[in-house]
Order: sequence, then C-alpha cells, then structure tokens
Amino acid sequence: MVAYFPKATVQATVGAIPLSTGVASEKIIITIVTIAIIFSAPLGAIGIRVLGDKLLTKDI
Repeated sequence: MVAYFPKATVQATVGAIPLSTGVASEKIIITIVTIAIIFSAPLGAIGIRVLGDKLLTKDI
C-alpha cells in the first residue's frame, strides 16, 4: 500500500472524474488534486524508503 500512495495518476484520476461529469467548480478540484500530489509524493517516497528495507526482506 505504501508504494501506491505517491502515485500522481491516482490523484489525477480522482480529480478527472468530477471534471468529466461537468461539475461547476473545476478550479477548486484542480487545486485540491494538485495539492494532494504535492503532499503525497514526498510522503510516499519517505514511506517507501523507511519501510522498504523492513518489509522487503528475504527470509531464508
């Protein structure tokens, strides 16, 4: 789940759904999606770096 968190495609898709249906507040939606991408990308990268070694160990 941590690896999927910083994906900008997910946030962009979530923002595109209301825009495709014709919601009137498109500037607000684009702003919220952009802010979500800006905050989630670094947090996801940190989470991958911190948890990657702990979760991706090979038990022999």
